Amino acid sequence: MQRFLMVVDQTPAAAAPTKYLTTHDLKERGWTATMIAALLPAPDASRTAYIRLPGNAPVKLYLRARVEEVEQSDDFLIAQHKATKAKARRGSAARTAQHQALLKRCVLRFRPTYRWSERWCQRSDWQLSLVDVRAFYDRWEPQFADMSHAARQRVLEALHEKNRRLFSKRFPGVEPGPQRPPKLGK
Repeated sequence: MQRFLMVVDQTPAAAAPTKYLTTHDLKERGWTATMIAALLPAPDASRTAYIRLPGNAPVKLYLRARVEEVEQSDDFLIAQHKATKAKARRGSAARTAQHQALLKRCVLRFRPTYRWSERWCQRSDWQLSLVDVRAFYDRWEPQFADMSHAARQRVLEALHEKNRRLFSKRFPGVEPGPQRPPKLGK
């Protein structure tokens, strides 16, 4: 006699879509607060919040059918495109600010120590100072991994500029070499 074990599938069925969507649900679908105010100016219903805190406003509810209808319109697609572009700009601005802060920290920490006396300083010593700049840049280079090639080149140029200023200040009688540093390899 053979026995079979029957396993009953007890995974919960997907919940039926609700009639209303909250503001939180809309934002999960790609809406922004500006888009909600422009395209769905008045909520269809409201309810009290599940968490009752002083000052909690009622939760705004929007009919699912109305939301889906608006999502098919050209106005929604245009607004969504504008929101995507704005988000990209904000991200780009944040990255640029981070890169500027990193560049500033790097340049501030660069303190070349010229190990030769002023009396014996030659133009060839300028070339030695460039080696120090490159060695300093190479130590910091892992922190520049997410920066573009042009941004990394700006860091190197800023280091060379600081080195040129400090070298000219320390050795006023010696003319520094070329102003532009060599280009970074890609």
